[in-house]
Amino acid sequence: MRHVILAFTGLMLAAGPVCAQQDSAPAGNAANGKTLYNQVGCYQCHGQAGQGARMTGPSVSRTQFPFEGFLYQLRHPANQMPPYEAAIVSDQEAADIYAYLRQMPAPRDPNGIPLLKAEH
Repeated sequence: MRHVILAFTGLMLAAGPVCAQQDSAPAGNAANGKTLYNQVGCYQCHGQAGQGARMTGPSVSRTQFPFEGFLYQLRHPANQMPPYEAAIVSDQEAADIYAYLRQMPAPRDPNGIPLLKAEH
């Protein structure tokens, strides 16, 4: 968990001026973003539902990160994430992935999952 916090703090310091600007994400196609999320391998570290994992990558589901900061992280990642240069993921494809991440459903309330309810 500590490495995730450090990575996020470093990212916010590096992208601070960018993040302070108003979010002006280009229109993205969430359906194409879902395809790209899987094709370029985002799911391998961030999970199929964008939930992230302590050892592989932070949660990206329903990101509140401004597009400019998201794009900066994609191009100049913190920690072990490989950089996704424009030749690999274009700005429009990044906008599609961003649109997909933003519209992901909220995680279910664990109390609403019968199997997880403790029976006393």
